[in-house]
Amino acid sequence: MAMILTLCVAPVAARPRKPPVTQLSPAEKLTEQGLQALGDKDYSRAYAALSEAFRLHPSAEGLLYLGRLAAAEQRTLEAQDLLRRYLLDPARKPDDALQQLATSLLAGATPPSGRAIVLADPGALVSVDERLVGVLPLPSPLLLSPGEHRLAIEYPNKRLAAQVTISAGRQFEVRFDRSTGTLLQSLMPAVLTVNELGTTLPEVLGEINTTIEQSVRAVDQTVLPQDQALFSAPHLRDCISKPSCQQLLAQKVDVEYILHASLRRFEKGDGYSLKLAVRHRDIADPAAAEEAKCPRCTPAEVVTLLGRTLPTLLVGALKRRTSTLTVATQPVSAEVLSGKVRLGMTPLRRILWADPIQLTVHAPGYRPVHTEVTLPPSQPLALDLSLEPLAQTVVRKEKPKTPVYRRWWLWTGVGVAAAAVATGLCIGLIPSTHDNVGWLP
Repeated sequence: MAMILTLCVAPVAARPRKPPVTQLSPAEKLTEQGLQALGDKDYSRAYAALSEAFRLHPSAEGLLYLGRLAAAEQRTLEAQDLLRRYLLDPARKPDDALQQLATSLLAGATPPSGRAIVLADPGALVSVDERLVGVLPLPSPLLLSPGEHRLAIEYPNKRLAAQVTISAGRQFEVRFDRSTGTLLQSLMPAVLTVNELGTTLPEVLGEINTTIEQSVRAVDQTVLPQDQALFSAPHLRDCISKPSCQQLLAQKVDVEYILHASLRRFEKGDGYSLKLAVRHRDIADPAAAEEAKCPRCTPAEVVTLLGRTLPTLLVGALKRRTSTLTVATQPVSAEVLSGKVRLGMTPLRRILWADPIQLTVHAPGYRPVHTEVTLPPSQPLALDLSLEPLAQTVVRKEKPKTPVYRRWWLWTGVGVAAAAVATGLCIGLIPSTHDNVGWLP
């Protein structure tokens, strides 16, 4: 009899698989070491690790970690520059926690600074004063403190470095030529912005600043905020709302145009009146000005109105051309007027809009000269005038006649004559000899 053996095998529980060991890349290992050193406040070791990690694998997150380190070292401007470019980097990974961290570290006023646009072949690492700050192309200009800086870009087989000079509030273009190893630095034209809109609408100040910057960039200019410009002339801070003071500041920081934006609430009812003016630093009359009323507007609608009005105003203002007028006269120190506006005394040299103007030149004792001139665009116009003297009128002043009886010299003469007659009579009565004179006994 055949025996059938049946083997019953109990089911064996499946063992959990071990997760595969994650192999950290060299850049990730260095990042962990750098963050650990940052937590230990060993800032030199933290920078060495984090910068080397960025060299191996440039990333937006690498900018964030370098920004955290700069903030811990109280390098405020460097931290703001790195964190701002982290937030603007389109390649950064979505991470609400990291974004909130960067935003919180960015809070606070920006120290005096200028901007540098770095242009060169993509892929180069960028460092400022031997500290790594990014990789080309940069999503936005570098923020640099005013003064001298050593700017360098590094390729795998080549390093280019040069000194750059930064001015507060100004934007520069720094172009490296990889083939020749040369650097070209150029100062970009700017508009001094006196923005008073935030005083009335602080809740939309960020949107206002963005709208102004976009409008100014559309006319190939950069924005120079008044706060940055006033670092060069702090004594003008108290008068900055006056056009003449704004022109002095523009001359100090070497920009041609000023944008003045102000806002007024309606006294009755809801709404605002938006006033915009674009001025040249050397000309009293504005290049362009406009007042736009916005009844029953919300703050957001005011920003929309600004974005709709400002670009057209800037285009019209910057299209106007200037001319230089010089006036010489004989005699000198004659006063020159354009309409009712006083231009100054001769010899005179003034920059004016290239338009027809009515000139009046006058000096005391001379006939005034009235003339109309048309100033040629971008060219000087010289006037040499000889003023005609006024006709001289001679006025004779006669003394009042003295009555005859009051004239001393007449009576003196009469007295002298009378004395002479009396003397003559006396002499005539005296005989020449005594012979014929009968004397009384």
